[in-house]
Amino acid sequence: MISNKNTSNVFAENGAFSEYIKQLTLEDKFSGVVLIAKDDKVLFEKAYGMADRSRNLFNDTNTKFNLGSIPKMFTATAIAQLVEQKKLMYSDTIDKYINFFKDNIVNRITIEQFLTHTSGIGDIFTPDYFAHKDEVSTINEFMSYVINQPLQFEPGQRYEYSNGGFIVLGAIIEKVSGESYYEYIRNHITVPLKMMDTDFYKKYDDVPNLAHGYTKYPTYWEPNIPSEEIKRMIENGETKLEENMFFLPLVGQPSGGGYSTVRDMLRFSTALTQHTILSKESIDLITTGKVDKPLGKYGYGFEDLLENGFRTIGHAGGAPGISAVFRILINENYTVIILSNYDSGRRKPYGEFLRLISEM
Repeated sequence: MISNKNTSNVFAENGAFSEYIKQLTLEDKFSGVVLIAKDDKVLFEKAYGMADRSRNLFNDTNTKFNLGSIPKMFTATAIAQLVEQKKLMYSDTIDKYINFFKDNIVNRITIEQFLTHTSGIGDIFTPDYFAHKDEVSTINEFMSYVINQPLQFEPGQRYEYSNGGFIVLGAIIEKVSGESYYEYIRNHITVPLKMMDTDFYKKYDDVPNLAHGYTKYPTYWEPNIPSEEIKRMIENGETKLEENMFFLPLVGQPSGGGYSTVRDMLRFSTALTQHTILSKESIDLITTGKVDKPLGKYGYGFEDLLENGFRTIGHAGGAPGISAVFRILINENYTVIILSNYDSGRRKPYGEFLRLISEM
Protein backbone atom coordinates (compact mmCIF):
# COMPACT_ATOMS: atom_id res chain seq x y z
CA MET A 1 0.00 0.00 0.00
CA ILE A 2 1.33 3.45 -0.94
CA SER A 3 1.82 5.67 2.11
CA ASN A 4 0.79 9.34 1.83
CA LYS A 5 3.72 10.24 4.10
CA ASN A 6 6.19 8.46 1.84
CA THR A 7 4.60 10.14 -1.19
CA SER A 8 5.09 13.60 0.34
CA ASN A 9 8.74 12.89 1.09
CA VAL A 10 9.54 11.44 -2.32
CA PHE A 11 7.95 14.34 -4.23
CA ALA A 12 9.14 17.13 -1.92
CA GLU A 13 11.24 20.04 -3.20
CA ASN A 14 14.48 18.21 -2.48
CA GLY A 15 13.06 14.71 -2.48
CA ALA A 16 14.38 11.72 -4.40
CA PHE A 17 12.36 12.40 -7.54
CA SER A 18 13.34 16.06 -7.74
CA GLU A 19 17.01 15.28 -7.23
CA TYR A 20 16.91 12.62 -9.94
CA ILE A 21 15.50 15.01 -12.55
CA LYS A 22 17.86 17.79 -11.51
CA GLN A 23 20.74 15.44 -12.28
CA LEU A 24 19.26 14.50 -15.66
CA THR A 25 19.00 18.20 -16.47
CA LEU A 26 22.60 18.86 -15.42
CA GLU A 27 23.65 16.07 -17.79
CA ASP A 28 21.53 17.67 -20.53
CA LYS A 29 19.35 14.56 -20.77
CA PHE A 30 16.07 16.25 -19.90
CA SER A 31 14.31 19.48 -20.79
CA GLY A 32 10.64 19.99 -20.09
CA VAL A 33 7.96 20.02 -17.40
CA VAL A 34 6.85 17.27 -15.02
CA LEU A 35 3.54 17.20 -13.13
CA ILE A 36 2.38 14.50 -10.74
CA ALA A 37 -1.04 14.62 -9.10
CA LYS A 38 -2.90 12.29 -6.79
CA ASP A 39 -6.67 12.55 -6.40
CA ASP A 40 -6.37 15.75 -8.51
CA LYS A 41 -4.06 17.33 -5.91
CA VAL A 42 -0.74 18.38 -7.45
CA LEU A 43 2.18 16.76 -5.60
CA PHE A 44 4.97 17.82 -7.93
CA GLU A 45 5.22 20.40 -10.71
CA LYS A 46 8.55 21.70 -11.98
CA ALA A 47 10.11 22.98 -15.19
CA TYR A 48 13.63 22.27 -16.42
CA GLY A 49 15.82 23.29 -19.34
CA MET A 50 15.33 25.75 -22.14
CA ALA A 51 12.30 26.48 -24.32
CA ASP A 52 14.22 28.54 -26.87
CA ARG A 53 18.02 28.37 -26.94
CA SER A 54 18.38 31.09 -29.56
CA ARG A 55 16.64 33.63 -27.28
CA ASN A 56 17.87 32.16 -23.98
CA LEU A 57 14.32 31.46 -22.78
CA PHE A 58 13.74 28.80 -20.15
CA ASN A 59 10.83 26.40 -19.79
CA ASP A 60 8.31 27.21 -17.09
CA THR A 61 5.26 25.34 -15.84
CA ASN A 62 3.04 27.18 -18.35
CA THR A 63 5.18 26.39 -21.41
CA LYS A 64 3.32 24.79 -24.30
CA PHE A 65 4.86 21.60 -25.73
CA ASN A 66 4.20 19.53 -28.82
CA LEU A 67 2.25 16.47 -27.65
CA GLY A 68 3.21 14.06 -30.41
CA SER A 69 0.53 11.35 -30.58
CA ILE A 70 -1.27 12.29 -27.36
CA PRO A 71 -4.11 14.08 -29.28
CA LYS A 72 -5.28 10.66 -30.47
CA MET A 73 -7.11 10.71 -27.13
CA PHE A 74 -8.88 13.93 -28.19
CA THR A 75 -9.93 12.32 -31.48
CA ALA A 76 -11.20 9.23 -29.69
CA THR A 77 -13.09 11.42 -27.19
CA ALA A 78 -14.72 13.31 -30.06
CA ILE A 79 -15.86 10.05 -31.68
CA ALA A 80 -17.25 8.87 -28.33
CA GLN A 81 -19.19 12.12 -27.93
CA LEU A 82 -20.77 11.63 -31.36
CA VAL A 83 -21.63 8.03 -30.44
CA GLU A 84 -23.33 9.26 -27.24
CA GLN A 85 -25.31 11.69 -29.39
CA LYS A 86 -26.31 8.73 -31.59
CA LYS A 87 -24.80 10.40 -34.65
CA LEU A 88 -22.66 7.34 -35.40
CA MET A 89 -21.81 3.87 -34.11
CA TYR A 90 -18.48 2.16 -33.54
CA SER A 91 -19.61 -0.69 -35.78
CA ASP A 92 -20.39 1.64 -38.72
CA THR A 93 -18.29 1.22 -41.83
CA ILE A 94 -16.72 4.40 -43.13
CA ASP A 95 -18.60 4.39 -46.46
CA LYS A 96 -21.64 5.51 -44.46
CA TYR A 97 -19.94 8.88 -43.92
CA ILE A 98 -17.10 9.48 -46.39
CA ASN A 99 -16.23 8.35 -49.90
CA PHE A 100 -12.55 9.20 -50.25
CA PHE A 101 -11.58 5.60 -50.96
CA LYS A 102 -12.25 3.80 -54.22
CA ASP A 103 -11.35 0.36 -52.86
CA ASN A 104 -14.48 -1.42 -51.62
CA ILE A 105 -12.48 -3.36 -49.01
CA VAL A 106 -11.28 -0.11 -47.44
CA ASN A 107 -14.83 1.20 -47.34
CA ARG A 108 -15.84 -1.80 -45.22
CA ILE A 109 -13.45 -0.86 -42.40
CA THR A 110 -15.30 0.04 -39.21
CA ILE A 111 -14.79 3.07 -36.99
CA GLU A 112 -13.77 0.67 -34.22
CA GLN A 113 -10.99 -0.77 -36.37
CA PHE A 114 -9.57 2.70 -37.00
CA LEU A 115 -9.67 3.47 -33.27
CA THR A 116 -7.83 0.24 -32.37
CA HIS A 117 -5.20 0.39 -35.16
CA THR A 118 -6.56 -2.79 -36.74
CA SER A 119 -7.78 -1.19 -39.99
CA GLY A 120 -4.85 -2.17 -42.18
CA ILE A 121 -4.47 1.46 -43.33
CA GLY A 122 -0.84 2.56 -43.59
CA ASP A 123 0.91 5.56 -42.10
CA ILE A 124 0.76 9.07 -43.51
CA PHE A 125 4.46 9.69 -42.91
CA THR A 126 5.74 8.68 -46.34
CA PRO A 127 8.47 10.35 -48.44
CA ASP A 128 5.75 11.92 -50.60
CA TYR A 129 4.11 13.46 -47.53
CA PHE A 130 7.41 14.79 -46.16
CA ALA A 131 8.14 16.39 -49.54
CA HIS A 132 4.91 18.41 -49.32
CA LYS A 133 4.24 18.66 -45.55
CA ASP A 134 4.47 22.47 -45.44
CA GLU A 135 1.59 22.68 -47.96
CA VAL A 136 -0.86 20.53 -45.99
CA SER A 137 -3.23 22.15 -43.49
CA THR A 138 -6.75 20.68 -43.84
CA ILE A 139 -8.08 17.21 -43.13
CA ASN A 140 -8.98 16.76 -46.81
CA GLU A 141 -5.39 17.59 -47.75
CA PHE A 142 -4.04 15.13 -45.17
CA MET A 143 -6.45 12.50 -46.52
CA SER A 144 -4.89 12.81 -49.97
CA TYR A 145 -1.75 11.16 -48.55
CA VAL A 146 -3.77 8.31 -47.01
CA ILE A 147 -6.23 7.24 -49.69
CA ASN A 148 -3.76 5.93 -52.26
CA GLN A 149 -1.87 3.63 -49.93
CA PRO A 150 -2.56 -0.09 -50.29
CA LEU A 151 -3.94 -1.98 -47.32
CA GLN A 152 -1.18 -3.48 -45.18
CA PHE A 153 -3.41 -6.41 -44.14
CA GLU A 154 -7.04 -7.50 -44.07
CA PRO A 155 -9.02 -5.20 -41.73
CA GLY A 156 -9.33 -6.64 -38.23
CA GLN A 157 -6.52 -9.16 -38.73
CA ARG A 158 -4.00 -7.62 -36.33
CA TYR A 159 -2.80 -4.49 -34.51
CA GLU A 160 -0.45 -2.17 -36.41
CA TYR A 161 -0.08 1.44 -35.33
CA SER A 162 -1.53 3.76 -37.97
CA ASN A 163 -1.50 7.54 -37.93
CA GLY A 164 -3.32 7.43 -41.25
CA GLY A 165 -6.28 5.70 -39.65
CA PHE A 166 -6.78 8.57 -37.20
CA ILE A 167 -6.81 11.06 -40.05
CA VAL A 168 -9.75 9.08 -41.47
CA LEU A 169 -11.46 9.46 -38.09
CA GLY A 170 -10.91 13.22 -38.32
CA ALA A 171 -12.64 13.25 -41.71
CA ILE A 172 -15.59 11.38 -40.19
CA ILE A 173 -15.80 13.88 -37.30
CA GLU A 174 -15.96 16.71 -39.84
CA LYS A 175 -18.67 15.01 -41.88
CA VAL A 176 -20.88 14.08 -38.92
CA SER A 177 -20.48 17.30 -36.89
CA GLY A 178 -20.47 19.85 -39.71
CA GLU A 179 -17.41 21.51 -38.11
CA SER A 180 -13.77 21.32 -39.08
CA TYR A 181 -11.82 18.86 -36.95
CA TYR A 182 -9.94 21.74 -35.30
CA GLU A 183 -13.15 23.63 -34.53
CA TYR A 184 -14.73 20.51 -33.09
CA ILE A 185 -11.85 19.84 -30.68
CA ARG A 186 -11.89 23.46 -29.53
CA ASN A 187 -15.69 23.74 -29.24
CA HIS A 188 -16.39 20.40 -27.55
CA ILE A 189 -13.22 19.45 -25.64
CA THR A 190 -10.56 22.07 -24.95
CA VAL A 191 -12.69 25.21 -24.41
CA PRO A 192 -15.39 23.50 -22.28
CA LEU A 193 -12.61 22.06 -20.10
CA LYS A 194 -10.88 25.46 -19.91
CA MET A 195 -7.81 24.05 -21.66
CA MET A 196 -7.04 27.49 -23.04
CA ASP A 197 -3.37 26.75 -23.81
CA THR A 198 -4.17 23.70 -25.93
CA ASP A 199 -4.50 23.92 -29.70
CA PHE A 200 -3.11 22.85 -33.08
CA TYR A 201 -0.83 25.82 -33.74
CA LYS A 202 0.72 26.23 -37.17
CA LYS A 203 4.48 25.91 -37.41
CA TYR A 204 5.15 29.56 -38.19
CA ASP A 205 2.59 31.06 -35.79
CA ASP A 206 4.02 33.41 -33.17
CA VAL A 207 2.75 31.62 -30.06
CA PRO A 208 3.82 32.95 -26.64
CA ASN A 209 5.75 30.56 -24.39
CA LEU A 210 5.98 27.74 -26.93
CA ALA A 211 8.83 25.27 -26.49
CA HIS A 212 11.10 24.72 -29.48
CA GLY A 213 11.93 21.07 -30.01
CA TYR A 214 15.58 19.98 -30.04
CA THR A 215 16.81 16.77 -31.64
CA LYS A 216 20.13 15.05 -32.23
CA TYR A 217 20.44 15.54 -36.00
CA PRO A 218 20.35 13.55 -38.14
CA THR A 219 17.70 11.27 -36.65
CA TYR A 220 16.17 8.03 -37.88
CA TRP A 221 13.19 10.12 -39.02
CA GLU A 222 15.27 11.89 -41.67
CA PRO A 223 13.97 10.49 -45.01
CA ASN A 224 16.91 11.60 -47.15
CA ILE A 225 19.77 9.91 -45.29
CA PRO A 226 20.14 6.08 -45.26
CA SER A 227 19.52 4.59 -41.82
CA GLU A 228 22.91 2.85 -41.89
CA GLU A 229 24.64 6.22 -42.31
CA ILE A 230 22.59 7.74 -39.48
CA LYS A 231 23.50 4.81 -37.22
CA ARG A 232 27.20 5.30 -38.01
CA MET A 233 26.99 9.03 -37.24
CA ILE A 234 25.23 8.41 -33.93
CA GLU A 235 27.78 5.76 -32.88
CA ASN A 236 30.68 8.08 -33.79
CA GLY A 237 29.21 11.09 -31.98
CA GLU A 238 28.79 13.03 -35.22
CA THR A 239 25.21 14.16 -34.54
CA LYS A 240 24.48 17.64 -33.17
CA LEU A 241 21.58 19.25 -31.31
CA GLU A 242 19.33 21.16 -33.70
CA GLU A 243 15.80 22.52 -33.74
CA ASN A 244 13.24 20.09 -35.13
CA MET A 245 11.64 22.54 -37.60
CA PHE A 246 12.87 20.39 -40.52
CA PHE A 247 10.59 17.60 -39.34
CA LEU A 248 7.48 19.41 -38.11
CA PRO A 249 4.42 19.52 -40.34
CA LEU A 250 2.74 22.86 -41.03
CA VAL A 251 0.07 21.90 -38.51
CA GLY A 252 -0.89 18.84 -36.50
CA GLN A 253 -3.91 16.68 -37.25
CA PRO A 254 -6.15 13.99 -35.68
CA SER A 255 -3.27 11.58 -35.12
CA GLY A 256 -1.15 14.12 -33.25
CA GLY A 257 0.90 17.29 -33.29
CA GLY A 258 -1.22 19.53 -31.05
CA TYR A 259 0.29 21.57 -28.21
CA SER A 260 -0.59 21.81 -24.54
CA THR A 261 0.65 22.49 -21.02
CA VAL A 262 0.83 20.15 -18.03
CA ARG A 263 -2.02 21.99 -16.27
CA ASP A 264 -4.29 21.75 -19.31
CA MET A 265 -3.57 18.04 -19.57
CA LEU A 266 -4.40 17.68 -15.86
CA ARG A 267 -7.78 19.26 -16.65
CA PHE A 268 -8.28 16.58 -19.30
CA SER A 269 -7.34 13.89 -16.77
CA THR A 270 -9.86 15.28 -14.26
CA ALA A 271 -12.56 15.28 -16.94
CA LEU A 272 -11.88 11.59 -17.54
CA THR A 273 -11.74 10.51 -13.91
CA GLN A 274 -14.77 12.61 -12.91
CA HIS A 275 -16.73 11.70 -16.09
CA THR A 276 -17.51 15.30 -17.02
CA ILE A 277 -16.59 15.07 -20.69
CA LEU A 278 -18.25 11.69 -21.34
CA SER A 279 -20.36 9.26 -19.37
CA LYS A 280 -18.58 6.76 -17.14
CA GLU A 281 -19.71 3.98 -19.49
CA SER A 282 -18.16 5.70 -22.50
CA ILE A 283 -14.90 6.48 -20.69
CA ASP A 284 -14.60 2.89 -19.46
CA LEU A 285 -15.24 1.67 -23.01
CA ILE A 286 -12.65 3.81 -24.79
CA THR A 287 -9.93 3.38 -22.15
CA THR A 288 -10.22 -0.40 -21.76
CA GLY A 289 -7.83 -2.41 -23.91
CA LYS A 290 -9.35 -4.22 -26.90
CA VAL A 291 -6.35 -5.56 -28.83
CA ASP A 292 -2.88 -6.71 -27.82
CA LYS A 293 0.04 -4.38 -28.49
CA PRO A 294 3.63 -4.30 -27.27
CA LEU A 295 3.65 -3.90 -23.47
CA GLY A 296 -0.11 -4.07 -23.08
CA LYS A 297 -3.35 -3.39 -24.91
CA TYR A 298 -4.88 -0.63 -27.00
CA GLY A 299 -8.44 0.63 -26.55
CA TYR A 300 -10.15 3.34 -28.57
CA GLY A 301 -7.34 5.90 -28.90
CA PHE A 302 -6.06 5.06 -25.41
CA GLU A 303 -3.29 2.73 -24.28
CA ASP A 304 -4.19 0.34 -21.46
CA LEU A 305 -0.93 -0.93 -19.99
CA LEU A 306 0.44 -2.85 -17.02
CA GLU A 307 3.58 -0.98 -15.93
CA ASN A 308 5.57 -2.04 -12.86
CA GLY A 309 2.42 -3.76 -11.62
CA PHE A 310 0.23 -0.66 -12.06
CA ARG A 311 -2.63 -0.49 -14.54
CA THR A 312 -2.26 2.76 -16.49
CA ILE A 313 -4.36 4.40 -19.18
CA GLY A 314 -3.40 7.28 -21.45
CA HIS A 315 -1.05 7.84 -24.35
CA ALA A 316 2.52 8.76 -25.18
CA GLY A 317 4.00 10.77 -28.03
CA GLY A 318 7.42 10.93 -29.59
CA ALA A 319 9.27 12.31 -32.62
CA PRO A 320 12.43 14.37 -33.16
CA GLY A 321 12.46 17.01 -30.40
CA ILE A 322 9.12 15.75 -29.04
CA SER A 323 8.58 13.42 -26.10
CA ALA A 324 5.45 13.33 -23.98
CA VAL A 325 3.55 10.96 -21.74
CA PHE A 326 0.11 11.18 -20.15
CA ARG A 327 -0.76 8.37 -17.75
CA ILE A 328 -3.48 7.79 -15.18
CA LEU A 329 -2.76 5.04 -12.64
CA ILE A 330 -6.32 3.84 -12.32
CA ASN A 331 -6.27 2.10 -8.95
CA GLU A 332 -3.85 4.51 -7.22
CA ASN A 333 -5.47 7.73 -8.59
CA TYR A 334 -2.18 9.20 -9.83
CA THR A 335 -1.89 11.33 -12.95
CA VAL A 336 1.60 11.66 -14.46
CA ILE A 337 2.24 14.21 -17.21
CA ILE A 338 5.71 14.71 -18.67
CA LEU A 339 6.19 17.07 -21.62
CA SER A 340 9.68 17.38 -23.08
CA ASN A 341 11.27 19.19 -26.01
CA TYR A 342 14.09 16.60 -26.23
CA ASP A 343 14.14 13.26 -28.01
CA SER A 344 12.84 10.56 -25.65
CA GLY A 345 12.93 13.06 -22.79
CA ARG A 346 9.97 11.50 -20.99
CA ARG A 347 11.44 8.02 -20.62
CA LYS A 348 13.87 8.36 -17.70
CA PRO A 349 11.65 10.61 -15.51
CA TYR A 350 8.64 8.36 -16.07
CA GLY A 351 10.64 5.23 -15.40
CA GLU A 352 11.95 6.73 -12.16
CA PHE A 353 8.43 7.71 -11.08
CA LEU A 354 7.23 4.13 -11.55
CA ARG A 355 10.25 2.76 -9.71
CA LEU A 356 9.78 5.07 -6.73
CA ILE A 357 6.09 4.46 -6.19
CA SER A 358 6.50 0.72 -6.63
CA GLU A 359 8.88 0.80 -3.64
CA MET A 360 6.51 2.75 -1.34
